[in-house]
Amino acid sequence: MVVKLIHCSDLHLDSALRSNLSREKAKIRNTELCAAFGRMVAFAKQERVTAVLITGDLFDSSYVSRQTVDYVLEVIRDASRIQFFYLHGNHDGSKAVFADFDLPDNLNTFNSQWNSYQFEQVTITAMEPEESDWLTMYDRLQLDGEALNIVMLHGQIAAQPGAEQIALPMLRGKHIRYLALGHLHAYSKAPLDMDGEYCYAGCLEGRGFDECGEKGFVLLETDGFRLQSRFVPFAARMLHEVSADLTEQNTVTQILSKMKQAAAGIAPQDLVKFTLTGTYTLQTQKDLCFLQQMLEPDFWFVKIKDETHLHVDKTSFEYDLSLKGEFVRSVLASAYNEEEKTHIISCGIRALSGEEVLL
Repeated sequence: MVVKLIHCSDLHLDSALRSNLSREKAKIRNTELCAAFGRMVAFAKQERVTAVLITGDLFDSSYVSRQTVDYVLEVIRDASRIQFFYLHGNHDGSKAVFADFDLPDNLNTFNSQWNSYQFEQVTITAMEPEESDWLTMYDRLQLDGEALNIVMLHGQIAAQPGAEQIALPMLRGKHIRYLALGHLHAYSKAPLDMDGEYCYAGCLEGRGFDECGEKGFVLLETDGFRLQSRFVPFAARMLHEVSADLTEQNTVTQILSKMKQAAAGIAPQDLVKFTLTGTYTLQTQKDLCFLQQMLEPDFWFVKIKDETHLHVDKTSFEYDLSLKGEFVRSVLASAYNEEEKTHIISCGIRALSGEEVLL
């Protein structure tokens, strides 16, 4: 009989999400994060998954709305044929979040001691280390070499033990077939030893532009002897960071075309951060507000970061009698260094052109 399990992590429900998004879009995105959990459990029901392993940071902090907690617990309660194994992470303060709630019978939690749950052909073992436990927990982990052991932990992999660090060398030879990890928000998998592997499931949905790319969960299948795992992309929206070199792109139409070319193939429901690079001249029509407004209909969210550098042709302003020419000559003749002169000229020309300048 084949047993299926899901390994997921780091949902960070009820995140602030205000570093990039407006209040309205942050609210929408938080709802989507909750919905992702519900969709994953619906997938688990459809695929006849036996257990869902949540390796920490289900919530972003201990300050979680009652609505969110109610939703999560009801989703778990309604999937009564599935066992949920929930490991407290470094972010989510789960003990405080669940303090005033009756937990579903199918929600299994852990504490600061190694605890094991056995079902079908699988043994699931986990603990939530506290203080010195991070140094001593490895010696206390005793597993049956005949069992198919899955161990859950939340932290950063390391060569040596330490606070919130998981020392992989000290887990080798412990009869672990699958080390289910949480904390890092990108999927990764590698051999642990000759018997097993370790895996970060990553997060279900990206929240910021440091979490670009595919997000989802890991589907495990075992017949009690062999164990296979595969990543399942599942995010409703992806985040992308693309760069566009503006060198020799002089008109706003040319710049817009360059940016759209860089974002070719990105789905309209996704979030995109454009990083502008290269050099531009004082004649370049680099209107960020215009570019933002022209790109916003193409994607759910657009952010533009300007890392271009101004190239000033000094000879072209030598006999320019305009206010712009007088300004450039004055700055070039000043005692500022070259980097400062370029910055001042760039801000000044933008101001003279009617653009808003943030200093």
